Amino acid sequence: MENSKYITRHLDRLLLDPNNYRFLDHRDYKEVLEPDVADKRIQLRTQSLLVGKNNENIKDLIGSFKANGILMLDPIQVKAIGDNVIVVEGNRRTAALKHLQEEFKAGNDVGKLSQESFKSVDVVQISGESPVQHLITMGLHHISGKRKWSPVNQAQLIYDLYHKYKQSEEEIIEALSITKHGLRRALRTLSFINEYKACDYGDQFVPTKYSIFEEIIKTPSVKVWLGWDDQTMACNDTENLEKLFSWISFDESYEGDEREDMFRKEPIITKSHEIRELGKFIQDRAAVAKMEESRSVTTGFVLSEAVGEQRFRTAIDNLGRDVNAAFQFSEFMGDPDLERITHLRDKLDSLIPSSKALIEKSEILNLETMNPEVAKHFEKFTVESFGRLRDINLKNLTRVNIVAGANNMGKTTLLEAFYIATQLNNLNALVDQERYRGKFYKSFRSYWLNRNFITNAAIGGTFNGQDFQVKIQRSDEAETVDKSHYLASIEARCMVEEISLNSILHLFNNRAPEEFYERRRTLCRATFTSPFRYNEEQLARAYDEAISKKYMDDIVAFIQRCIDPDIEKIDMSSDRRFLVSSRKFPEAIDITRFGEGLQRVFEIALLMGYSRDGLICIDEVDAAVHKGLLIDFTKFIQEAAVEFNVQVFLSTHSKECIDAFVENKYRTSDITALALTLENEHIQCRHLGGEKLSQLIDAIDFDIR
Repeated sequence: MENSKYITRHLDRLLLDPNNYRFLDHRDYKEVLEPDVADKRIQLRTQSLLVGKNNENIKDLIGSFKANGILMLDPIQVKAIGDNVIVVEGNRRTAALKHLQEEFKAGNDVGKLSQESFKSVDVVQISGESPVQHLITMGLHHISGKRKWSPVNQAQLIYDLYHKYKQSEEEIIEALSITKHGLRRALRTLSFINEYKACDYGDQFVPTKYSIFEEIIKTPSVKVWLGWDDQTMACNDTENLEKLFSWISFDESYEGDEREDMFRKEPIITKSHEIRELGKFIQDRAAVAKMEESRSVTTGFVLSEAVGEQRFRTAIDNLGRDVNAAFQFSEFMGDPDLERITHLRDKLDSLIPSSKALIEKSEILNLETMNPEVAKHFEKFTVESFGRLRDINLKNLTRVNIVAGANNMGKTTLLEAFYIATQLNNLNALVDQERYRGKFYKSFRSYWLNRNFITNAAIGGTFNGQDFQVKIQRSDEAETVDKSHYLASIEARCMVEEISLNSILHLFNNRAPEEFYERRRTLCRATFTSPFRYNEEQLARAYDEAISKKYMDDIVAFIQRCIDPDIEKIDMSSDRRFLVSSRKFPEAIDITRFGEGLQRVFEIALLMGYSRDGLICIDEVDAAVHKGLLIDFTKFIQEAAVEFNVQVFLSTHSKECIDAFVENKYRTSDITALALTLENEHIQCRHLGGEKLSQLIDAIDFDIR
């Protein structure tokens, strides 16, 4: 490096570079003119950006400096600026040293560093070099080297070398050791980003969008549609360009003349892979129109005739080859394979119009929750309509809410309403509830769901301080659906504060349902358990979490103390069966060999932990549980609800069970009783707080049922 020399400077005279390329993608970055670089406020802000929250950006360097001192393997490089020097390369290391200097002044341990370490820092001063050389120095470290910047920062440095400092492609490639392909892609991507920044949506650019713009430049069909010219690095079709920019941006629209009627549409495209999907139907105007109407790339992709036909032909070709291969190696087929083949055969049958469509068991999805941490659960809850329930208004809901009432009074329906409310626009939850009500534990036919979903649902309330509304309705008129073999649609429209979440499920009598949504979210984690419904997948997930979060031993300890002291542990086998190890038997045996009471207690206990920071609905909580266990069991439920921050809604027919929640003497104020009664052919709900319920039970043996 020409005109460079080693010098020694006090750490206080090393100025951090506030215009370092690593800051370009930071929301707080502002360009600083050279005369202002030494300003203390500028230096403090730069230090803050470099170290990050809780020093997270320099923790590795802090540890290294404390353990090894200052090593000269990779010296800090500086250039003169007034009486001080500014760091060209090594800003993060300098920031770490400045942090340790403050620690030293405060009397804290700084390892092998001493006061002399901060007074005499050896650095390399570079002079007489052009700004180009400074950029190349940084590029070698953060584009070609190991400590890479984010893609947008790398691209900006390359862009500046090419456009601002007029370096040729060959000079940049040789200096930074990058490929011509990588260089041109960076230049084109940043040129395209600059066009976006100049449009009406330009203030919405954030560095995380970089991959979307890069994917546009990499997708030939989209480039053709835009009229993109690789040589001029510009788009010639301004109309299509404006459309594309609107698809990747928030759009504020007005339904009327007043500002109060303004609403914001979410971007259609938020991920780079959606550009690849878009490229497959970008020339299909009808599919593009459907995408814009639904605000979903997936909808346009699925409804594109060209894409659909090509995927179908490809699938049939692949199917033929794979079936032939399966025949050739059929001697390796075992029982699990036979079950899978039978499942695939049933799916193929549904392609034939004469067969009836099946709704398969839904995939287990980790849906995004709107409330990963919950300070308040349901406080108010309104059922405008759900099943048989109408105009139910509940207030002052507490930690444990007991739903009581005579048979066929709607207790289970009310629990389902709470559960469905937490699921917002996840229509799979509604489908699964109908599946279990109909006692279908795997697939069931679409016409059954169509026939039995006869009542629209409208639920609302307040959860974790947020107002929400869930509306689920049946529709027989879907304009964008192929009407051949079409039955009906079920639509969910939800609002949480100002956030709108919608989904729609189309039912057919010759193929599986089709579901469309922009995004699916839930209010919180929630579970539903009933002695009449067995959800194998839910219990398997709950068991895995009990093991990983280490509360399985607490569940077994309760069972030992209150049910069977000979039980040692409960494990899950590879085929998702629960095996109980007991001193009474030489080998672990299936849990179904034990009483229904133990199985019920074990299931509820597992799901209490799995419902952490959320909700559990327990139908017939005391089913198969001996009345002598009720006081201990109800106390266990209340303690678990507090430990895992769970709100409990449970139903019971038993006065003894209701009394047990009071008689266990555990936080009676956490209890609310909800009694469903029939008055004038309309189901009413009476509310009774825990303290009042306790007084009545003690005084007159009061029966809430």
